[in-house]
Amino acid sequence: MNRDTRSANPAGTQGDDPLVVFYDGSCPLCRREINHYMGLNALKTIDWQDISAESHILSPFGISREQAMKRFHVIDERGTKVSGVRAFLTLWRHLPCYRHLARLVEYLHLTPVLEVVYRRFARYRYRRSCQGRGQGQNPCPRQ
Repeated sequence: MNRDTRSANPAGTQGDDPLVVFYDGSCPLCRREINHYMGLNALKTIDWQDISAESHILSPFGISREQAMKRFHVIDERGTKVSGVRAFLTLWRHLPCYRHLARLVEYLHLTPVLEVVYRRFARYRYRRSCQGRGQGQNPCPRQ
């Protein structure tokens, strides 16, 4: 497993468990974005899990591989499963600078609008990514 955790929590978070972030490491766009976030994770309080390499790590959280490939998922420090835009906001609260963006999105009540946009993008990304992989070593689950 790709474990990159420490017990310390950044200011403003609760609980002793690190944030768990599931991402598709076989998707160039996803990998680039997550690598950016990893570079900002100076306290090493986030557990980054590449589901394209080890999808069995999802089952203890009640997430299927197909669900994880279709939507971004995070397990917060309290053990709560969060997906979509709320997952991004949860992650952003743990990162310098992005925590301010998360607060702004919530203050302006933009979450529902961003969720609509995210759903469209996620559907497009899933179809494009899965069609590109075909029946190779790590194919996406069928819709």
